[in-house]
Amino acid sequence: MPEGAYYVLADCARLGFPTSRAAAMHLLETTGVASVPGSAFYRGAEGERLLRFCFAKDDGVLEEACRRIAALR
Repeated sequence: MPEGAYYVLADCARLGFPTSRAAAMHLLETTGVASVPGSAFYRGAEGERLLRFCFAKDDGVLEEACRRIAALR
Protein backbone atom coordinates (compact mmCIF):
# COMPACT_ATOMS: atom_id res chain seq x y z
CA MET A 1 0.00 0.00 0.00
CA PRO A 2 1.51 3.35 -0.98
CA GLU A 3 2.21 5.96 1.66
CA GLY A 4 0.91 9.43 1.00
CA ALA A 5 -2.03 11.73 1.30
CA TYR A 6 -4.82 13.11 -0.83
CA TYR A 7 -5.50 16.78 -1.41
CA VAL A 8 -7.84 18.96 -3.41
CA LEU A 9 -7.33 22.57 -4.45
CA ALA A 10 -10.54 24.58 -4.29
CA ASP A 11 -11.26 28.02 -5.70
CA CYS A 12 -11.99 30.38 -2.80
CA ALA A 13 -12.40 33.59 -4.81
CA ARG A 14 -16.13 33.85 -4.17
CA LEU A 15 -15.46 34.17 -0.44
CA GLY A 16 -14.27 37.68 -1.27
CA PHE A 17 -10.98 37.81 0.62
CA PRO A 18 -7.93 39.60 -0.83
CA THR A 19 -5.58 36.68 -0.08
CA SER A 20 -5.85 32.93 0.26
CA ARG A 21 -4.35 33.24 3.74
CA ALA A 22 -7.18 35.54 4.81
CA ALA A 23 -9.72 33.10 3.34
CA ALA A 24 -8.08 30.13 5.11
CA MET A 25 -8.05 31.94 8.44
CA HIS A 26 -11.70 32.99 8.09
CA LEU A 27 -12.71 29.44 7.24
CA LEU A 28 -10.83 28.07 10.24
CA GLU A 29 -12.18 30.67 12.65
CA THR A 30 -15.82 30.43 11.51
CA THR A 31 -16.17 26.74 10.70
CA GLY A 32 -13.25 24.95 12.36
CA VAL A 33 -12.26 23.50 8.97
CA ALA A 34 -8.54 23.81 8.27
CA SER A 35 -7.01 24.45 4.87
CA VAL A 36 -3.67 25.59 3.49
CA PRO A 37 -3.56 28.83 1.49
CA GLY A 38 -2.80 28.34 -2.19
CA SER A 39 -0.13 31.01 -1.90
CA ALA A 40 2.00 28.38 -0.16
CA PHE A 41 2.16 26.51 -3.48
CA TYR A 42 1.76 29.17 -6.20
CA ARG A 43 3.10 32.67 -6.65
CA GLY A 44 0.94 35.49 -7.89
CA ALA A 45 -2.80 35.75 -8.42
CA GLU A 46 -3.37 32.05 -9.11
CA GLY A 47 -2.35 31.02 -5.59
CA GLU A 48 -4.49 33.70 -4.00
CA ARG A 49 -7.67 32.08 -5.28
CA LEU A 50 -6.95 28.57 -3.98
CA LEU A 51 -7.23 26.65 -0.73
CA ARG A 52 -5.84 23.14 -0.31
CA PHE A 53 -7.85 20.60 1.67
CA CYS A 54 -6.82 17.10 2.69
CA PHE A 55 -9.53 14.53 2.04
CA ALA A 56 -7.72 11.50 3.48
CA LYS A 57 -10.25 11.47 6.31
CA ASP A 58 -13.13 9.30 7.47
CA ASP A 59 -16.35 9.87 5.55
CA GLY A 60 -18.08 11.29 8.62
CA VAL A 61 -15.36 13.92 9.07
CA LEU A 62 -15.57 14.91 5.41
CA GLU A 63 -19.37 15.13 5.52
CA GLU A 64 -19.23 17.39 8.58
CA ALA A 65 -16.58 19.61 6.99
CA CYS A 66 -18.70 19.92 3.84
CA ARG A 67 -21.77 20.78 5.92
CA ARG A 68 -19.86 23.51 7.74
CA ILE A 69 -18.40 24.99 4.56
CA ALA A 70 -21.80 24.93 2.82
CA ALA A 71 -23.24 26.94 5.72
CA LEU A 72 -21.03 29.88 4.69
CA ARG A 73 -23.39 30.72 1.80
